[in-house]
Amino acid sequence: MKIINFLKRNLKIILIALILCLSVSALGAAAYYYVPKYFEAKQKERDSTRKCKSYRALAEIAYGLYKEDPAGPEWQEKFEEAQKRQAQYKCTPVISISQ
Repeated sequence: MKIINFLKRNLKIILIALILCLSVSALGAAAYYYVPKYFEAKQKERDSTRKCKSYRALAEIAYGLYKEDPAGPEWQEKFEEAQKRQAQYKCTPVISISQ
């Protein structure tokens, strides 16, 4: 009987708390779904810029030079420049060469 009386007296508070919990859960679920899509779209937008295209071209040149002469200094210079551009313009990395 005490529980029923307690529920009757605090029904508004319980409903408000329940609605708040459901709202926060819904917002969290929506953020979990939409935030990664937003960041992926922003990254695709950045990757389609002229600056990121120049980074990818330079990385491909460095890779071509590396295939021709792995011990040569030319590919290392080009690759270092490509890495700088990738970090500066926040492009998606395309080639990773371990030295």
